[in-house]
Amino acid sequence: MKDWDKLDSIEQTLVLDIKENGADCAKFISRRHGLELRAVMDMLNELEKAGWLQRVKGTFLFKRGFRKPKHMNHTYYSLTRPATLFLRGK
Repeated sequence: MKDWDKLDSIEQTLVLDIKENGADCAKFISRRHGLELRAVMDMLNELEKAGWLQRVKGTFLFKRGFRKPKHMNHTYYSLTRPATLFLRGK
């Protein structure tokens, strides 16, 4: 896993966003932070390669705050187990 200090501030923000809000897709993350969709998609792919994120498998997402499961029309990302363990202290 790539070191936390080697991630730029926007990448750190995306990781912390997924920690706080649970699994999400690039479309909603980009809207929440006012970033360009393509840039967020690229960053999420890089964070996946770096070992911070993983793709959510399945066709439905059971997300906090939703009464019904959400159908996954996009690629959703969640934290990897090592990332979750690292962020517990943050």
